[in-house]
Amino acid sequence: MWVRLIAILFCIVFFITGCNSLISQFFGTHKLRSFEMEDVIKTGIEDSDYINIKGAWQTGDYIIVPPKNESDKFTLIYPLLSEAQVKALEQGEQVQPRIIGWKKVTSIECDEDHSCAPKMAIRAEGIIRQMRKQKNKAHMLAADRYQLPDNVDYMEMDREPLAWYWNVLMLVGGLGLAFFIEVRANNKPQIN
Repeated sequence: MWVRLIAILFCIVFFITGCNSLISQFFGTHKLRSFEMEDVIKTGIEDSDYINIKGAWQTGDYIIVPPKNESDKFTLIYPLLSEAQVKALEQGEQVQPRIIGWKKVTSIECDEDHSCAPKMAIRAEGIIRQMRKQKNKAHMLAADRYQLPDNVDYMEMDREPLAWYWNVLMLVGGLGLAFFIEVRANNKPQIN
């Protein structure tokens, strides 16, 4: 009985996750929204989950976090700034990056010539998502150059939300499996 109850709870979680993500993807926060970097600094990204930022700059500063185990990848962390912030940084001022970009990489050969996040303007696109606590080393960015604000957002670069058909599969799979478990349990003879 406990196994059946736990299985049904997992089915409910899959059903709700699939349903929520499907609705968000077509009507909510998983739609791609575009922002200018200057606007992101002033007003933030609201409740957006999947964003495109125009006018974002990489500074050439980055941190590489080593993998925790063999199946893990390196994590590359770097600040995204506006052009005005880059100019202030060049003049020796401390800046507050509103967005910290991060991505998982398999190789860190770029670190040999310090080109993992070269100083340049980029089109930043990805999903707003926290890193695992063990991987979040953004506080290690040079303290004399960067001060992380309380409202900093973490953006997993070059990543899109889960495709709609996977959300449908979770929704239908969770519902179908729960239905199958209940039908099977109700067809068993009752022992008094």
